[in-house]
Amino acid sequence: MSNGSTALPSTIDTAAQATGTRTLRAVDYLRVSTEEQKKGYGVARQSKKTTRHIVAKQWAHVGTYKDEGVSGSLEAAERGDLKRLMEKAQQTPRPFDIVVVPDGRVIGRKGRAFWRWVWALEDIGVYVAVVADDYDNTTMEGRKKMRRDADYAETEWETIRDRTQGGLQEKAELMPAAHIGGRPPYGYRIANKGTPGSYLVIDEDEAKVIRHVYDLVVGEGLNLRKATIRLIAEGVAARSGKTWTRDNLRDRIMSTPVLDGALVFRGKHAKTDENGNPTWGDSVRIELPRILTAEQSAELRRKVAETAKHSSGQRWFYPLSGRVVSLCGKTHSGISFTPTREGARFYRCSGNSPKDPAQKSCGCSRIDADALEKHVWRHVTEIASDSDKLQELAAEWIGMAEGDTAALVDRISDLDQQIEGMNASIAAVIVATAKQSKSADAIEAATAVLNEELQQLQNLRDEAADWLADMEESDRRTRDLMALASMAKKSFPDMAPEQQAAILSMLELKVTITSPVPDGRRRGVPCTVRAWYAAAGLDIPAAALSDEDWAKVAPLLPRGRMGTVRRSVDAIFFKARTGKSWPNVIKETGATIQASKHFNAWASDDTWTRVNAVLSEVERVPLPELQLLPSMVIEGRVDPSVMLNVEERCRTGCR
Repeated sequence: MSNGSTALPSTIDTAAQATGTRTLRAVDYLRVSTEEQKKGYGVARQSKKTTRHIVAKQWAHVGTYKDEGVSGSLEAAERGDLKRLMEKAQQTPRPFDIVVVPDGRVIGRKGRAFWRWVWALEDIGVYVAVVADDYDNTTMEGRKKMRRDADYAETEWETIRDRTQGGLQEKAELMPAAHIGGRPPYGYRIANKGTPGSYLVIDEDEAKVIRHVYDLVVGEGLNLRKATIRLIAEGVAARSGKTWTRDNLRDRIMSTPVLDGALVFRGKHAKTDENGNPTWGDSVRIELPRILTAEQSAELRRKVAETAKHSSGQRWFYPLSGRVVSLCGKTHSGISFTPTREGARFYRCSGNSPKDPAQKSCGCSRIDADALEKHVWRHVTEIASDSDKLQELAAEWIGMAEGDTAALVDRISDLDQQIEGMNASIAAVIVATAKQSKSADAIEAATAVLNEELQQLQNLRDEAADWLADMEESDRRTRDLMALASMAKKSFPDMAPEQQAAILSMLELKVTITSPVPDGRRRGVPCTVRAWYAAAGLDIPAAALSDEDWAKVAPLLPRGRMGTVRRSVDAIFFKARTGKSWPNVIKETGATIQASKHFNAWASDDTWTRVNAVLSEVERVPLPELQLLPSMVIEGRVDPSVMLNVEERCRTGCR
């Protein structure tokens, strides 16, 4: 390889060879951030620039991709339309030859986002043109300009970020009751809103609600749910204008600003460095004017704790809680009627017990927990035991570092040679300047441009090396998949529910219900008729009783009126054969509601045992397989390197 840079083919030549025509096919990519949108800058203005540029170059405009309200620090895979652009670019035949952007900042404000995207396109023969200053990456001069633009955009972004964060830190430390940004906590409003000197003061209307809740809980002994109902009855609305919910009331009334008269800037959710320290400054406790006294806050905490509802007895574990999405769009959580009754575990839709007492129940049916967990875990085990399926599921991780490894190795080697050549040039300038007896300042000035170019090359080389490391890490993840498949076959079948929950969390598993729960278990209550036949180990009469068979049964049963008892017997057999609910059984057989009551009475005094004994000669059918589950879609993704450690993590303590 020569000491110069690797020669890039002309974009026009590349396009001509690929398409047989000298007309380039161009698409433009447009992006504005949320802040730019707020200032009134939209993609329409950018589109005019790129369209004019494409026309001036006599290229064919074959498409537009745009991301609105998207940060420039995100990489291509994290932007919707840019991700689609990259997917199109990899098609064969390729649908376009060059991507046109209005300026370098549209590509990205961070070097990582910028160069990985440009390189990925270069590797498949697609180039990038920048309207501002009219350059592209088909020439060395254009690539130099592209490097300078990327460095400027990142430096500009970091400067703005540092100034903003520094100003917020100073305000939090020096101004009493400082308002740092965002919505004020409940009970407070912003004074001097929209100015650098904004601060928080008590909102008397909201403070009145807080003190009223204090009286309801401490004075009248209500729990928060009953206090919520009282507020709704009194017509007291939340800040949003909607009715209160129990959780909303708890979060507002039991907040740190209300109870402690303070809020913490850069608290537990602040961005931290590798040592756990806040990135942008120390945590600051901002004192606020108190709504409740310290004594009142302590008493409110105590009363809320006392009136909280605590469950007792055995607690079941539900690994799928929060991961099952019902037909109404809400999630299911585990619930049990009595811990000792077999078959009493279910998943119930949260829409069936709305937090807002004014809302109606969604009506979604309960789902048998044992059957659902068994079905989902069998599906997970099958995938985890199949390396091919794991490869497909783990595509997001494996694909994060996709690229041409050989091309990247060549690119690093080329950059190394450019850096070596640049160092030699700098040394030559230093020697020549020194021979002229110039001062140190003169030498520094003479080499300033070269040193800047050297730093850009070194940054580019570091980024390329990082990407290569990511690709090598991707190969390691592929090997991990094979190990995971082996581990799953041995360990998954016998995992405890707590361990299953850890696996499901790592999978980011989601179960979407796509049909109603089968009729037989729609309310989640075990079918007593089916349970009786299962316990007795008996098959079921295959059809309604003949007159001859009824003559054998009738002496064992009460007489009834107008054939009611006989219809009840046939209805019970029908229910056992079909598993349908009593309302549907009654509708289809012509029986009355007495059928259910008859069965309960006859089962309790052994009458039903005697009825089946005298019918021992009739044709019978086996107890049908009970359909407990609705149809569903099970989705997730795999990070094998994490999952391989799940057994150790669960041994040391799972959530």
